Amino acid sequence: MRPSPLASPTLADAVKALLALVVTASPVLAPSPALAEPKVWTQDWEVSTRPVVHIRVDDAHVHVHAGPSGRVSSRVEYELKRSGMVFGTHSPTVVFERKGDEMWINARDPKGLTVIGIVDERFTVDVIVPRELTLTFHSSDGALDCEPLSGRFEFESGDGAVRATGLKGDVEVLTGDGRVTLAELNGKLSVRTGDGHVILNGRFDALDVTTRDGRVEATALPGSRVMSAWSLESSDGKVELRIPHDLAALLDARTRDGHVRVDLPIPVSEGRSRNTLVGELNGGGPALRIRTRDGGIVLALSD
Repeated sequence: MRPSPLASPTLADAVKALLALVVTASPVLAPSPALAEPKVWTQDWEVSTRPVVHIRVDDAHVHVHAGPSGRVSSRVEYELKRSGMVFGTHSPTVVFERKGDEMWINARDPKGLTVIGIVDERFTVDVIVPRELTLTFHSSDGALDCEPLSGRFEFESGDGAVRATGLKGDVEVLTGDGRVTLAELNGKLSVRTGDGHVILNGRFDALDVTTRDGRVEATALPGSRVMSAWSLESSDGKVELRIPHDLAALLDARTRDGHVRVDLPIPVSEGRSRNTLVGELNGGGPALRIRTRDGGIVLALSD
């Protein structure tokens, strides 16, 4: 006997059944609240007069404030505003550690959230430290703002700006992609950036600046000394340097594709051309080396 057509499932029926199974097994997307309560982590330590503080973040804006001696305080705050369809979970990992007078503040952002809609994320780290300390900062994607402090400083950012005012001591800055703005410095400075504009001013004992793609604007204030060789270099960008009238150094400025413009009374010892200038400043001294591949060089007085 031939079976009834109603007893045999058609291809369309099979497809519908399969789609129903997939929908049933898939996670359900649901609207999330537009505003969630911010999460806050705090930590306070009593320390010696000169602690060592390490700050490590993934994607957070860090503010370092000068406070009283004998105490380090930290406040980490995370807030997520979102609207639309959300699935997955997302919560930063914050860990405080201490060993003697050395402290670690770690704020990690795992990025485990997927949003179909609008998301507004705020992740901040505020740290209050004594005015004299050793401070290191490392961020994969986040900016740093630092108030006047004294000591030794190492700042590194993969993708974020570094801004500081009034630092005194030894300062090292490394960024992959971010602007560096340092004002009123007093001491030794080293800057390396892959892609960023560098703006500096201060009283320098040592100055070493290299950028692969960005302009350099440096002002050496009165009292600066070329105690060992200074170097300013940009692969693709102009270099502008202003120096005090009594700075003693052997100037060696060269650009491959640009002009050297000088507003200084410099006796030329070896020669001068459109893109090269070598000469003694105030009787000479350690080298003051300036190099650009694609950009001009400007030299002027800062006083």
